[in-house]
Amino acid sequence: MVVTKRKYKKNVLRDVLAQKAETLGDKNWLTFVTDFDNGLDETYSYKDLHLFSNRLGNGLLNLGLQRGDGIGLMEPNSPEFLFTIFACFKIGTYTSLINTGLVGEGLIFILDHSQAKAIIINHEYLNTFLEVKDQLKNIKHVIVNLRDAPSDFKLPEGTISLQEVMEASDDDITVEISLKDIVILMYTAGTTGLPKAVTFLQGRLIGGYKLEYVRSAFKTVYLRGDDVLFTALPLAHANALFITTFNAYLNERPLILGKKFSASRHWNICRKYHVTQFNTLGVMIPILMKQPEQPNDREHDVKIVHSAACPKEVWEAFENRFNVKILEFYGATDGGGFMLNAMGYDEYPVGTMGKPIQGQNASILDDDGTHLGPKEVGELVFEWKEKEAKQRTVKYYRNEEASNSLIVADKDGKKWFSTGDLAYYDENGWFFYMDRKKDVIRRRAENIAAYSIERIINQHDKILESAAYGIKTELGEDEVMVATVLQPGRTMTPEELLDYCKGKMADFMIPRYIEFVDELPKNMVHRIMKRELKKRGITQNTYDKESRK
Repeated sequence: MVVTKRKYKKNVLRDVLAQKAETLGDKNWLTFVTDFDNGLDETYSYKDLHLFSNRLGNGLLNLGLQRGDGIGLMEPNSPEFLFTIFACFKIGTYTSLINTGLVGEGLIFILDHSQAKAIIINHEYLNTFLEVKDQLKNIKHVIVNLRDAPSDFKLPEGTISLQEVMEASDDDITVEISLKDIVILMYTAGTTGLPKAVTFLQGRLIGGYKLEYVRSAFKTVYLRGDDVLFTALPLAHANALFITTFNAYLNERPLILGKKFSASRHWNICRKYHVTQFNTLGVMIPILMKQPEQPNDREHDVKIVHSAACPKEVWEAFENRFNVKILEFYGATDGGGFMLNAMGYDEYPVGTMGKPIQGQNASILDDDGTHLGPKEVGELVFEWKEKEAKQRTVKYYRNEEASNSLIVADKDGKKWFSTGDLAYYDENGWFFYMDRKKDVIRRRAENIAAYSIERIINQHDKILESAAYGIKTELGEDEVMVATVLQPGRTMTPEELLDYCKGKMADFMIPRYIEFVDELPKNMVHRIMKRELKKRGITQNTYDKESRK
């Protein structure tokens, strides 16, 4: 195909892709690490991304899909994931991003709720889908990605391979699209209840902003020099897809994409591909710190690590060990574009989420709508300005009640955007994260932040990670339970853990129930699914300190 010169629209991704294919052509953008241990990777240029997404888009149109249709995407990190996102932008369909760990009712809910008419699914998860297929009457097309499929793999009747669909023309797509068309449904974590689908529109993609504004904002806030960005977080989440991938693409910076996070390979990948910055979630930094120290820990090109909820206890140790600077930020997929960060400040306290970005105001409210003072814990809220409502409004797909619940009022009737997160600020206006409001444990008239318990327990050198949560007792109130994963090859008794907790946390925070587990249930972004732990409850392997079992 010959890419011809034409006038491009800055806020339509279809045009952005075509423009970059024309001006940057064969310049490499994406490096996909297929098998790091064997030195295997794949590279894709700007032109490749444009042409491959054209082929997939035309192939989907050939199947009969059309503007306004939903397509479920159940795919791990891969080039095909990005081809699908970009193809749907071009043909006016929307992509419903599906956690690859979902099974049964959870999978049925997402596909049914999103009203998807097709699913693009990796062969690895096909059997999981087929087990519930008969309950999904809206699904007309099952498209299977055969990447890395076994040589004897056979497509079930009624399915078609993604590779066959992509045998279509790579001609530019001219389907009429509107800037108000939905392009992505991104579901919330669903750690405490059913997930909600945040809608992203063709003309207002991230935080309600236009694509051109997003590009310039990313460049101003995140990028430095000739950055090379790396992510192994799942592309089905905003952190990897928007903050890293779209950021790299729109600002023409190389992207290194890993299949999934690997603590043992992480720094070696950074070294090989000359990565200069990456994003983490808070849980990843303690896990990286618990890897055995290496002589070359400080030998790499990484300068900046963007973090969300890094425990302050390991902050400085991580910076010193790996010779990097942590820049904390706060934002949410359904956060209306409101943010806290420490970027642009020469000095900031360890553990802070930062301050509101320019033009935004934040505060801390108690349950009665009273604004709290320094060091007082309450819900983090952002000032809601009616003139920004069009940009800030978060719309959950087919859930107007949840959308409306995000705006709350203080005692004076002033409107604020509710985050659902507990935090406080210090005398200098720096904000600090405490916990999700729904994760607070109510024990004997005390409100306990589960995160505070976990931070202390996770400092023990025998412990890899933990989850604290409330378990209802026969008296109807919560008791603290902790599920703990030990470091490989280590052993520990419940009594040893209790002794460690004494003196490091208030007595009312010390867990009554302890259970050592092989792993914690998590969603695709490593967030612990506490509702699964609560559902499992007390088992025969649970230690109860009150009965010394």
